Amino acid sequence: MAMVFLQRRSILAVLLLGILPYGNQLEASDLPRLAKGVDPKSHNFREQQKLLDLPKPYVSASPEDIADGLQVGRLDALGAEEAIQALVKNDQAGKFGNLDSLLLWKDGKLVFEMYNRRGRVDGPHYAMSVTKTMTSVTLARAIQLGLLRMKDLDKPVVDFLPAIDRSKIKPGVQTITMRDALFMKSGLRFPIKTFAHSLGEKYQRQKHFQKLFENTSPITPTKKQYKYTGTDPSLIMMIIDLKAKGSAQEFFAKEVAEKFGAIYCWDNQGCGIPKCGAGSSFTSRSLLKIGTAIALGGKYNGEQLLSAEYVKEVMNTQKGEGYFYFFHNRKKRSPDNKVNFISGIGAGGQYMSIFPKLNLVMVATSHNKGKIGAPLEAALDHLIPLFRK
Repeated sequence: MAMVFLQRRSILAVLLLGILPYGNQLEASDLPRLAKGVDPKSHNFREQQKLLDLPKPYVSASPEDIADGLQVGRLDALGAEEAIQALVKNDQAGKFGNLDSLLLWKDGKLVFEMYNRRGRVDGPHYAMSVTKTMTSVTLARAIQLGLLRMKDLDKPVVDFLPAIDRSKIKPGVQTITMRDALFMKSGLRFPIKTFAHSLGEKYQRQKHFQKLFENTSPITPTKKQYKYTGTDPSLIMMIIDLKAKGSAQEFFAKEVAEKFGAIYCWDNQGCGIPKCGAGSSFTSRSLLKIGTAIALGGKYNGEQLLSAEYVKEVMNTQKGEGYFYFFHNRKKRSPDNKVNFISGIGAGGQYMSIFPKLNLVMVATSHNKGKIGAPLEAALDHLIPLFRK
């Protein structure tokens, strides 16, 4: 059996060379990278728009080990060569929109890596609402370090904001808990949709939230309905900013990015804390490493970086479908009709996704107008079926 397995792996490599004349077996130096002199830390959304499309896609079913902390393996499941061939063909035909990257981690190893168009292994890609998810990851790190506790999630957010003048805030604001915010159920509602943004740089940090709390509609239990917004994750980040030594930016850089070896660019909002609704950019490999930690209970390369108790709550599917802790819990072609997909999802087709039953993590990026689901379809159509039992 061992000889048959080795023969099959060798045959797969040969077949991939034949069917993927786009760089499947390229050396590590041939991975698509940013031009020399480009600083990834300043590679924000505007800079990414200047990137030229790759002349041809880079596809590898045996990803390069570039010493970035990711273990690598080989995608040699039965039918893999045909699946990859079909994926590349459909991507070239534009079926998945402007797909920039697609990566798969399975059972502890990166087994598939694809870049096209604006995809670069060292180039941060805008994450859109996956930024909300990364805010949750930052909170998980803060809890792991003891800056906050799990029981704090059920305490009012104003308890963590000492500069708030409670005599001026609207009724009900004092009932908003951290968990309400993490479920997008704060109940904060403003005269105009862009009210928070309209405050600009005039009100910094807690003064910004003072204005929000003064201008929201009164909050009642019935008003605490789900509403997708950037304000709720900003509440969480403000609390982290106050609890951490230094700023939230410094905390993330030292305690999250450095620990994972993440390459990223994260802009600030006017009030001085990181943008939390959207505004961050990460390389695909960086998102993949963080996604694997979620899949493994908060551990990365054997070290407990994120609170195991918090991650357990994120991964709990008993809540059913919905949006919890800034992660989507959804059914995606699940034969047993249960939640099997836990993901950060961003506009334009950005994904950091965990498939718990398959012990699989997928990352995809694209610059689509609409077609937010197209990159997920690429994986569901061609790669995920290789692992279903």
